[in-house]
Amino acid sequence: MLGADLLDAPDAVLGAVAGVAALAHAARLALWRPWRTLRHPILWILHLSYAWIPVHLALRALAAGDFVLPALATHALTVGAIGGLTLGMMTRTARGHTGRPLRAGGMEIACYALVQLAAVVRVLVPLALPSLYFSATGLSALLWFLAFALFTAAYWPILTQARADGAPG
Repeated sequence: MLGADLLDAPDAVLGAVAGVAALAHAARLALWRPWRTLRHPILWILHLSYAWIPVHLALRALAAGDFVLPALATHALTVGAIGGLTLGMMTRTARGHTGRPLRAGGMEIACYALVQLAAVVRVLVPLALPSLYFSATGLSALLWFLAFALFTAAYWPILTQARADGAPG
């Protein structure tokens, strides 16, 4: 994709490359067997967030043919993939580096759900109901903000106090 972008490839080429990349990433995700992580939110958030990458690429392929707005592809990547992966990794690393178990509780699950809902509202609602584009954008921004605000409120004490296990660091 980067090469096609840098070479300013024609839309037909860009669309084809994005389509193949979408299939490759979907196959890669399937090989990880993400359904096996459903009991472990701290893992499934990573798989669910990664799933937005093939969605992004598929939407990018469709956008190259003027079937969907390019912004939908961009937000699948930024809100769904990057937002979700960021929250998932921040909770995982913060818990590990502060001597806490690598388990997500209700607060983390709420953050994960909010950021994924933000992606669904931002990408899929305008796709299905274009007349709700601006309303969906505002609601998505609010959901995204709430996810990260909740994380900040919950993790500020964790990250500013001594490790839970008493170990140095």
